[in-house]
Amino acid sequence: MSDYQGKRFKVPQIPDPSKPGAARAAQQGRTSSPQQPRAPRPVTPTSHRRQDTPAAYRPSSYSTAKKPPLSSSHAAPSDYTEPPRKKRRSVIPILLIIIGIGLIVAAAAIFINAQIGYKQASESYQKIERQYSDKDASGVPIIDFNALAQTNPEVVGWIYVPGTNINYPVVQATDNSKYLNTLFDGTSNASGAIFLDYEDTAPGMVDQQTTIYGHHMNDGSMFNVISGTTDQATFDSIECVYYITRDATYKLRPLATKVVEDTYAKARTRNFEGDDGLKNYLSEMLDGASAVASDAGDRAASATKVVTLVTCRSLSLSNTRVVMVLTPVEE
Repeated sequence: MSDYQGKRFKVPQIPDPSKPGAARAAQQGRTSSPQQPRAPRPVTPTSHRRQDTPAAYRPSSYSTAKKPPLSSSHAAPSDYTEPPRKKRRSVIPILLIIIGIGLIVAAAAIFINAQIGYKQASESYQKIERQYSDKDASGVPIIDFNALAQTNPEVVGWIYVPGTNINYPVVQATDNSKYLNTLFDGTSNASGAIFLDYEDTAPGMVDQQTTIYGHHMNDGSMFNVISGTTDQATFDSIECVYYITRDATYKLRPLATKVVEDTYAKARTRNFEGDDGLKNYLSEMLDGASAVASDAGDRAASATKVVTLVTCRSLSLSNTRVVMVLTPVEE
């Protein structure tokens, strides 16, 4: 018989769970060494568990913990240059602002220069009026032409319109350009002077038509009021006009005011052809006139001479002119 067969094996006894002490006996049967008693596990109150939790596991530690530095493989190279950012703002608004400021400055300069010019012209003509004119009992100017000619030898007359600012000397040059920008005393100024057409026979009231020019100034000076007579009420407010020369004082009455093209040559024609030339011209002026006297038809038919006042319209870019025709009442 072999050793295997001769050995006897003990069959472990399975304790009956129903018997007391069975669990302990089973435990002792599994090990040959005595079992150490296990320390009781401390119980933590629920109110203090959050405080006893390690900081590394607290939720707040995730928000305050520093991120680990990038590895050397992710580090930015030392020679890296950030590309320039594109300018989002367009230059067009800036240019528009600059242009706007320039226009404002230019407009202000023009306005200031105009005011200076108005003041200079006003002072010049007021001085001439005080020095060289007086008034008779009816208020009509009496002119010292000899003294006036010493200041400007091209003086030929004087024009006066009661109730308006028109009270100026009248000059005549060798062309119709000189006194557009020259005052009576020779000073360069945009107000210019009141002047007789250079082709008319001096001193005026000699030819069938005497044409006198004057600017329409925005300050109300020169022939500004004549431009306003395209309105019938303004036209009617002017009862008479005086044209004064060395030899006579002519009282004139407005016949009609009409707007014509600046190329309308009949407004400066000295003498018309034929016996009915002047009559036909006046009939043409009455046709389509802006303002007409109540007795214009009768006076136009019998007139032998007229005085025509020509000025610009208030529209500076207009190619039209305002023409007021007057007939003499008495000399």
